[in-house]
Amino acid sequence: MEPLGRSFLSRLTRTSSRTVPQLVAQNLEHVLNTRKGCGSVLPDLGLGDYEAAPNTHEAVIVLERELRALVLRFEPRLSEPEVALAGRHGYRMVRFSLRGLVDGAPRAFAIDIDTSTRHVDVWPEGG
Repeated sequence: MEPLGRSFLSRLTRTSSRTVPQLVAQNLEHVLNTRKGCGSVLPDLGLGDYEAAPNTHEAVIVLERELRALVLRFEPRLSEPEVALAGRHGYRMVRFSLRGLVDGAPRAFAIDIDTSTRHVDVWPEGG
């Protein structure tokens, strides 16, 4: 029997050689690179609400809320998530900071969103 608390993707692929923070980042990358309403059987899976915002300021606010909601819903190993805009990263990237508890210990993740392609990269900070 598979342990509870592992993501659907890691249970499906039986991934075990990575650390829990790496697995959390991998799962979040898959979730965040899914586009809401683009063929998913789960209508609330993926990003997309921020695209309807009338301006950049509103889009950032909606995106912070959307990122937090997706973490709460689709990544059970990360509790008490807090998302904040960290600023620009490179020419086309926007970086968000994600902080929360993994196995009861504080962990931080970086979330980079390419503003042109909408591709999302997630990785644990500090290894």
